[in-house]
This record gives sequence, C-alpha cells and structure tokens, in this order.
Amino acid sequence: MQPQTSQATSPSPTAATIQRVVDVVGASARLVTHILGNVERLVGDLVQDSTAVARESEELYAAASEAAQSVSATVRAAPRFWRVVQELVRLVASYRLHQIRARGLSLAVAERALQALHGRSAERLHDLCVELRGGVLKVGQFVSSRVDLLPDPYVTSLSRLQDQVPPVPVEQIVARIEQELGAPLERLFEQFDAEPLAAASLAQVHGAVVGGEAVAVKVQVPEIERTVEIDLAALKVIAGLVQDLLLPHLDLRCVAVELERSILKELDYEREARVAGELGQQFEAEPRVRVPRIYPELSSRRVLTMERIAGQRLVPFLDRCEVAQEQAGMDRLFETLLRTTCAQVLQHGLFQADCHPGNFLVVDGDEGPVLALLDFGAVTRFPGELRLAYGRLAGAILARDNQQVAERLAGLGFRTRGDEATLVRFADMLMDVFRPDPGVSLAELDPRAAFEEALALARANPVHVPQDFVLLGRVFATLGGLLLRYRPRINLFALLAPYLAPVLATAVAPDPQ
Repeated sequence: MQPQTSQATSPSPTAATIQRVVDVVGASARLVTHILGNVERLVGDLVQDSTAVARESEELYAAASEAAQSVSATVRAAPRFWRVVQELVRLVASYRLHQIRARGLSLAVAERALQALHGRSAERLHDLCVELRGGVLKVGQFVSSRVDLLPDPYVTSLSRLQDQVPPVPVEQIVARIEQELGAPLERLFEQFDAEPLAAASLAQVHGAVVGGEAVAVKVQVPEIERTVEIDLAALKVIAGLVQDLLLPHLDLRCVAVELERSILKELDYEREARVAGELGQQFEAEPRVRVPRIYPELSSRRVLTMERIAGQRLVPFLDRCEVAQEQAGMDRLFETLLRTTCAQVLQHGLFQADCHPGNFLVVDGDEGPVLALLDFGAVTRFPGELRLAYGRLAGAILARDNQQVAERLAGLGFRTRGDEATLVRFADMLMDVFRPDPGVSLAELDPRAAFEEALALARANPVHVPQDFVLLGRVFATLGGLLLRYRPRINLFALLAPYLAPVLATAVAPDPQ
C-alpha cells in the first residue's frame, strides 16, 4: 500500500508565488512611497523657489510701476515704456530660475545650461533692440563694447547692432529730408541712393551726389525724438531698480544720466556739424587721419550732409590683416588710432566719445593705412583744468604711488560706500592695469586678470564713478577690447609719452591752494 502525502506540510507552488508577489509589492510600495515623498519635497521646494522667483518678479514690476509715477503721464501710457520694463523682469526671472535648476546638476552640466541661457537671453535682447530701436538700441550698442565685462554670447549678439540695424523705408527718409531742407529731393541732389549705406539706432545714412562729388546724407529716423523720450524715461526707472536689487556694484544711475545727455547731443546735427569742423581743423596737418568735410547748405538740425569717404570698416580690416599675417599694417593702424585718441583727449580736449568700431573707416594711403573718423554726435569737450586733473592722475599712476592715485581719484569725484581704504586698493589695481613697462611690448601684456580683480573689488565696495570718467571709460573700454583681441606689436609707453609729457610737466607742480 502506497504511503499518503500530507498537503498541509508544504505550500503549493501557487501559494508560494503569491507570497513572493506580495513581498515584492510591499517592498515596491515602500520604495515608491519613499520616492514619492522625496519627489513631493523636491516639487515642493521647486514650487516654493519658483513662487519666490515669481514674487521677486512681481515686486520688481511693482517697484517699476511706483518709480514710473515720476515720469509724465503720456510716457507712462506708452506701451513701449512697459514693454522695456517687462523684458527686464523676464530676464531677471530666467536667471533666478536657472539658479534653482542648477542645484541638482553637476558643475559641468550647470555651466553648459548657463551658457545656453546666455545665448538665448542675448539673442532675445538683440531682437528687442532691433525691434524697438531708439534709445534701447543705443544702450545695446554701448554695452556690446564691454568685452571685458559681458559673457561672450552677449558680446557676439549685441555686436551685430553696430552695423546691422534694419533700415527705415526710404520714403520716410526722403520726406524727412524735404521737410528739413525745404525743397524736393531732385533739386537738392543730382543723385540719391535708395539703399542706405548704414542704418543706426537714431539715424540712417544714404549715398548721394552733389556737384559731381560723392556725399553721405545722415538723416534722423522719423519720430525718433518721441521714441527717445520714452526710452530714456524707461531706462532711468530701470537703472534705479537694477542698481538697488541686482547690480549694486555698478553705478548704473550715473551711466543712465550720461547716456541721456549723450543721446540728446546726438540728436542735434547743427552741433555735430560744428564739432566735425573743429576736429577737421585739429587733424588738418595729420596725413594719417581724415575727417569728412561738411556741406552746411545741405544740413539742418535733423539732416547732415558730409563728404563720402570710401574705405573699409575697421574690424574687417583688422581681421584681414590677422588672416594674411600683415602685422605691419595692423600695428601702424593701431598706432594711428591710439595717437589720435590721445591727441583728442589730452591735447585738444575735444574727443569722439562714442568710438565703437563702426565709427571708423580704413583708407588706403601712400604710406600705409589712413584712419577716417565718422559720426561726431557724441564728441565731448574736456576743459583744461579737467585734462590737468587727469594728467595728475596719470602722473601718480606712472610714479606707482597708490596713495596719491587714491587722492587724485577722490579729487576727480570718485566716491566709495565701502571702507576708507577702498580707493587705495582700487588705485593699486588701476596701476597694475594701466602703468606700462617701457621695455615691454603690448603683445606681452595680459591685463584681463587685473581688470577682473578690480571689478571684484568694485562689487565688494561699490565705487561711485564721475560722469566724465564714464565717457573716458567708454572710449578706453572699446580701445582696450580691440587691443586685447588683436594684440598689436606696439610699445604703449612710447605712444603715450609724447602726449602725457606736456600734461605731466604741469602736473608735477604742487596743487594750487
């Protein structure tokens, strides 16, 4: 007789499988619960941070609304005014959101994400400048020259604003000319080119012929006066908010005030004609510099007709020299550019304060490249006492006396909200950047690190910079960017010495009591 097996001593295969499934499900449920808890916290943190970003944006917009009460009602009613404010809020919020998202990323991934954000934001800002033109575009042009401060994507995108502004329809330009000069176009010019030579933020330039000679006709963009009024009001409101909330290390209010003054001067073509004539007289005996002749009978407050000079844009010329390894031509042109700038600032006291590369042409000459100066709307005067003050500053820098440099800076109007030693440290950094070694070629120098250190000091101890220094800063930031980019083989000390010597001869005397 066969023995009987007991069904109760071992579970059936089906029961064992069910038990394993129950165990796995239980473990999975606990795991999912744990994950969901973490996700809930992560989502909660993200929502909380995103809410903070939104709140910051709302507060910034509310602050802008409150600050806007100081401007006229007609300006506040302009959609353009609020468009500029809204774009700033979006820009700030996008970088705050990046900071939140970058918390869980590796440094390399976070950096790539930041560079991508720079690229998107720079293109958005470029498109906004092109769309709105006017004062907004002028700001974009100015900041594009700060290659030592801005991330590369911003420099690349905004640099296109210098020479790539969409033109205004020629019919509007012709109407403006006829209104200003009081005669039909065909009676004023033998020939007038419908295609513009250049389109800028405030004006447009067309080629024409008068008396058989080629001329360039600079015409203010129609309705630009009203547009600039709105833009300047918006920019002053924005400068105050950004200064307080985002960039306390930069004196943006000072920049905004000077920008307003500069733009208003650029809108006066009668003034531009006068200073162009003065600059022409300054360089009349200089064969390596050309200033176009003005046609006063074909000019007014909003139309300026001048000699048309045929030449190559500055940057393409330098790029060609670099590619073709034509070092001599590049060096000679940089010598002319620096000598011309020093002569304007230190010798004559009348200088081109908006010296972005689009305002120069390079003309073939018998003895090498000739530099042609264009666009005199931002020409500025420095009286003798101010030139003397800067000469004293230069003398202190060359003497490597940081205490005296700090005193000269204070005398020029530099102020700091930090400790009293800030200007001394700032002066020491200025000396590291600007004092040249007579035996060292510029090609062997690398002042970028010193610039970055000086900027770090400015961020930690905000320094107020006077308005006239803002103008000089604009000039030398542009020239410094070109020097750092192309590295010409020139001796900076030898170039500066002839222009500094007469000023320093006076500067070494004791200050008048």
